[in-house]
Amino acid sequence: MIASSVDNVTRVLSMNEFAGRGAGSGRRAFVRGMTAVAATSCIRRPQAAGSRARLAMLVPASEREVWSPLADAFERSHPSTRVHLVEGPSSTDLRENLYTASLLAGDDSFDLVLMDVTWAAKFAAAGWLAPLDAAFGREAQEAFLPQALEAGRYDGRLYRIPMRTDVGVLYFRRDWLDQAGRQPPRTFEELAQAARALQDPPHRWGFVWQGSQYEGLVCFFLEVLRGHGGFWVDAATLDVGLDRPESVAALEFLRGARLEQPISPPGVTTYKEEESRRLFQDGRAIFLRNWPYVWRLAQAADSPLAGKVGVQAMVSVSGQPGAGTLGGWGLGVSRYSPNPDLAVAFIRHATSIDGQRALCRTSGYVPARIQALEDPVLLGANPFLATLRTIHESAVARPGLPRYALASDILQRRLSAALAGMASASDTLRTAARETRQILEGSAGRGDP
Repeated sequence: MIASSVDNVTRVLSMNEFAGRGAGSGRRAFVRGMTAVAATSCIRRPQAAGSRARLAMLVPASEREVWSPLADAFERSHPSTRVHLVEGPSSTDLRENLYTASLLAGDDSFDLVLMDVTWAAKFAAAGWLAPLDAAFGREAQEAFLPQALEAGRYDGRLYRIPMRTDVGVLYFRRDWLDQAGRQPPRTFEELAQAARALQDPPHRWGFVWQGSQYEGLVCFFLEVLRGHGGFWVDAATLDVGLDRPESVAALEFLRGARLEQPISPPGVTTYKEEESRRLFQDGRAIFLRNWPYVWRLAQAADSPLAGKVGVQAMVSVSGQPGAGTLGGWGLGVSRYSPNPDLAVAFIRHATSIDGQRALCRTSGYVPARIQALEDPVLLGANPFLATLRTIHESAVARPGLPRYALASDILQRRLSAALAGMASASDTLRTAARETRQILEGSAGRGDP
């Protein structure tokens, strides 16, 4: 059975997760091991009943309820096709590894590839995805948010169509700011000043964010970095900007928030999205950096924060609206799929206005189709979409690098050391820049997955 096969592979991945995160021989050995798992058919393509064609896609088990209506509607319009939603682990890293193992082995287990915003370059560079430029021409492409669509390009070709999008935002307690006669901050200094003035630690902290050693830390750091006028890696030129003064200033702000004039709790270096959200939603933080999903939870009828929360783009040194990190998920077509035309048809179906309503109306996801952001049905369910569209216009994508995972791992480890007080901002970023250049220059950004 497919579900049990994926469970078996997940257990193997869990035992090898540490090896999969590192560079060099450990990571390569991990991938070789997972290739052997896929090659020996631990992940098996489901057999169609009778003459029905089968489309298979790996989804988080928690999202099956979201995807099922889309799959059912597609089957009704394509009676000779069955869509198989293979339930995978909740961990994004584990699902990426499952896809990697299957595709690296040339396996046809999955027709559709549900991809995070950072996967397209790696998968396309490896030759695992079918180009979608011909299937989605200029008019079709213009229907999507430009930043979300561009994240699916690699080397001038389109390989991923955005399903839903995300962007980092800054939440704040509007009621507390109003009581103190303060306006929402526009600069990092104003944010720090308001946080220090209104906090009462440990009962109420000024600013909470995602500081654990994982991808969320990278996302937040990029927002602070861009707000200081810096950049991480230019994907076109492979120029690395981590050792520039703007980058050092950005990291010094984060170090100061936790270590020097604390406005963030000591445990912020263990926080991911939910840990930071809960602290904010429990009334124990004034400012929160997080993703749009928090809005619906904060405004729910049973939320103590309903009507008390404001949201805006991240702040910047200049005082102009900052840039949130682009997130989101999209669909690509496996080059090994025996049914690529059906896979493309499913993507068209899922990204239509009806498909976007089915995906986003009750889940609170942010649609990637421009028309959906203006749709009365979706706006009625989530009025926040109107604000998000404006914030999304300045969203900054993470660099589209085939070796993105290695570059991210370097940055995560070095940022974590600096936030723990183990190294200065300048030393940390000088080392991170050197290590990043080494992995990029050694292969022009390409290499083993």
